[in-house]
Amino acid sequence: MLNQALFGERVRQLRTINNISATDLAKRVEMSTGTMSLLENGRHAVDDELAARLAAQLDCDPSYFGAPDLDLVGTRPWLRAYADASKRTVDRVEQDNLLAVAITYMLELPRYADVIPLFDGDLDDDEAIEEAAERTRTVLGLDEGAVIRNAVRVAERLGCLILPVDDELGRHLGLSQRIGSTPVIRVARSSDDPKRVVPGDRQRFTVSHELGHLALHHDCPPPNTPAEATRYEKQAHRFAAAFLAPAEPLLADLSELGGRITLNTLAHLKQRWGLAIKAMVVRFRHLGVIDEAHARSLYKQISARKWNTHEPVHVPNERAQSLSKAMSSRLGADPVAEAFRRTGLGQPYFARWLDWAPTPLPGDIAKVVTIKPRDAATHPGDGEFGTRPVTQLNIRQW
Repeated sequence: MLNQALFGERVRQLRTINNISATDLAKRVEMSTGTMSLLENGRHAVDDELAARLAAQLDCDPSYFGAPDLDLVGTRPWLRAYADASKRTVDRVEQDNLLAVAITYMLELPRYADVIPLFDGDLDDDEAIEEAAERTRTVLGLDEGAVIRNAVRVAERLGCLILPVDDELGRHLGLSQRIGSTPVIRVARSSDDPKRVVPGDRQRFTVSHELGHLALHHDCPPPNTPAEATRYEKQAHRFAAAFLAPAEPLLADLSELGGRITLNTLAHLKQRWGLAIKAMVVRFRHLGVIDEAHARSLYKQISARKWNTHEPVHVPNERAQSLSKAMSSRLGADPVAEAFRRTGLGQPYFARWLDWAPTPLPGDIAKVVTIKPRDAATHPGDGEFGTRPVTQLNIRQW
């Protein structure tokens, strides 16, 4: 027997994910907006014909509406009242996260266990946050001076499901939440549009920043005030910087380069650690190596060289692999087609979760997603860790 309440919830979820208003969907399936509201609230009977019309508009098979309910619950993202991202946009990403996690359960995909060390100290203690980042590196088996060559893969090893998003969420490049036992991180992929390029160093920092939220703020509600939101962000920033560039090895590298903080020195250190030059300035400010006046001087030099948007030292973009590998191992040669057969969800949903290629320019035709492991020999940025000495660095590329 059809569960009308579950049917309605799934229609609303897929409609939200596909950015379709209730009024628009009602028009497409030739019903009134009021009737659509009743349907989504489980108070309108649904026959096979109506289910087929709705499925056609929502890129799924009617069978999806009747799949068992997994009753997954997610935490809210640590964004303050969506001040710089529309509620509609954040709701769409949240619902897409819930759906992605549900599908991993429906398909019985293998996964990493969540091993993110949960913070239980004083969030206003910067040293405690540094120690939390170090504990996370220790869980990964990293030596103190090891460089994280691929932050996305490292976060996957900690149990995170990493998924791309096509656009920034306001000023944010990422979003995180826990859904059931799965920590989820969304991070903006880059674009072929020069105005919307997301450098690899920003992606790396975003993933590490969201990992900071998951570790530090696991039992905190979303911030309610601008001041609280700013405090959360600074704490996650501190975690990310310490995670990517631990203090003692970073200071040792600085000493080896002469000990002076100049733009050239920062470029060499970016080449070593994959941390943006502006983020490196903040890092050294936090560590007490430079004062506020020195930091302001560096920012002015960065601005004068137009490095605010195009820093030197290219850091390649990263991409997740655990979901595509899990689907390939579980579902065979054509995993997306097999996933559709088993779940009833169409290809566009899996494309949204698997496609890390830069978003195309307006008017370009997006490529159909394929699941194909990358060759580490031709994509050196895909390795997880590295330990190259500073003295051998070439600052042209990461």
